[in-house]
Amino acid sequence: MAQVRQKQKTQLAALQKELQRLQKRLQAVHKKTGYEDLAHGILALEIAEHTLEETLEHTGLGGDIEHRPDAKAHLQAKQWLDAIKEIQNQGSKFLRAHPNEDLETALKALAIAEGSLEEVTERYE
Repeated sequence: MAQVRQKQKTQLAALQKELQRLQKRLQAVHKKTGYEDLAHGILALEIAEHTLEETLEHTGLGGDIEHRPDAKAHLQAKQWLDAIKEIQNQGSKFLRAHPNEDLETALKALAIAEGSLEEVTERYE
């Protein structure tokens, strides 16, 4: 079992390094061109790298952040989550009437934010 876990950890660490390498390459192109959508790609790679870190934490292969109940933090995260859901709802309706690639990207980002805020609310319940 320990060998499998070490193999997984090694694979995830290699993926993290690859993502970091791609980020640097994309940042270099962004710096040269100034093309704004490349900044979205850089952010996407940062998010992907974060998901690998989270995977390591949740599988016990990395560090672990202790979950502590905190009613005030839970309420605030819940309010933010509700606001995100409302914006998603309004954005989806607007997108159906007015197709727009940038709005699609924003809604994808909101979906990621929604998932993260759901985890935050769970941590502080």
